[in-house]
Amino acid sequence: MKERAKNLYFHADGDSFFVACEVSVQPQLRGKPVIVGGDRGIAVAMSIEAKKLGITRGMPVFRIKKLYPEVIILEHHFDLYEDIQKRMYDILLSYFTEIEVYSIDECFALARPSEIKYFGSEEKLMTELKKELTKKLGVTYSLGLARTKALAKQASKLEKPNGLVMLLTKADEVRALKKTSIKDVWGIGRQTVPLLERLGIKNAYDFVNYSDEVIQQKFSEPVFILKKELSGEPLMEVENNVDPRDQKSIQSTSTFHPASTDSKIIWREIAENAEHACKNARVIDLVTNKVSFFVKDSDFKYYSDEVKLREYTADPGIILNAIEPKFLPLLPKRERIRSTGVILHNLTRPENIQNDLFGKQEKVSKNLRIEETADKIREKYGEDSIIRAASLKKKNK
Repeated sequence: MKERAKNLYFHADGDSFFVACEVSVQPQLRGKPVIVGGDRGIAVAMSIEAKKLGITRGMPVFRIKKLYPEVIILEHHFDLYEDIQKRMYDILLSYFTEIEVYSIDECFALARPSEIKYFGSEEKLMTELKKELTKKLGVTYSLGLARTKALAKQASKLEKPNGLVMLLTKADEVRALKKTSIKDVWGIGRQTVPLLERLGIKNAYDFVNYSDEVIQQKFSEPVFILKKELSGEPLMEVENNVDPRDQKSIQSTSTFHPASTDSKIIWREIAENAEHACKNARVIDLVTNKVSFFVKDSDFKYYSDEVKLREYTADPGIILNAIEPKFLPLLPKRERIRSTGVILHNLTRPENIQNDLFGKQEKVSKNLRIEETADKIREKYGEDSIIRAASLKKKNK
């Protein structure tokens, strides 16, 4: 049986990030030896093909041109990298509430049990997230999930590039630690490695099982904390430094069993997703004027459409009224639907919206207070204390 922590920790690491960003807008470069760093005079990032030729980080550009004339040398475009970084964090904010921006191509997140449960399992959450990142960004990330921050970081490094590693049991952790050289342990500096090797510590597993007393005596506190983290004791927190109100979209998806052709059942799922997405938007005080929705059949084929709202809102009633005329025409005939989703786009803060001459936006905003009141009732008496009729799943509710 799996040993589960109260919270899990997520880590994402971009694969050859600068090069991947360049290839995302210049697809003709895919599969070719490419480096970024022409404006710096050294190789800063390399494609897999360039690495296979023997090019390493920091290699002078003049030497690369001489030895490897086939290599394509590009300059940095930080506006592109920052744009992809921002879009990546927007996607993560629809999965997690606490995210730490660690660098332009790396981040951590706290994966709460409720967030994992919403997707059905750790595997489903990670698989869905990976698919969305690749599809929407055109770059790949190696992902890790584990019961501590340090373990999640090590997990994401195990199967680069484009890896997905989850360390959900003690046995998973032991295998990962044995595969990780002490030189490759996050947080172990170059000067510390020889000192550990003199103690006979060759890999992360040796490090974790070495005497606590000796490590505390011979090394600084951060090294000891890292040892405890790698042994499964969460001591490092996710430093939540992303403003959730900066995100531009929120999505809610669900998979149901058995798959169904019944439009009423499918509509209930759409309605529940709309409620969930809108609730998340209301929690952080955001509103939308564009909504897309989709259904996915048993062969994983997507059918989607979108609606544009006249006013900004986070009221699921308004959104469902807009979606409903497009819902039945969207459904494929005789295809069994297994999952649905609703995505709120163009999210903005209410204080940034200009009221129209006829006061329609102001009226919609006032009506939204009814939903906010319902949120408070649910918070006090439970999620099922107030339910929209369209999302009722059982006759006795």
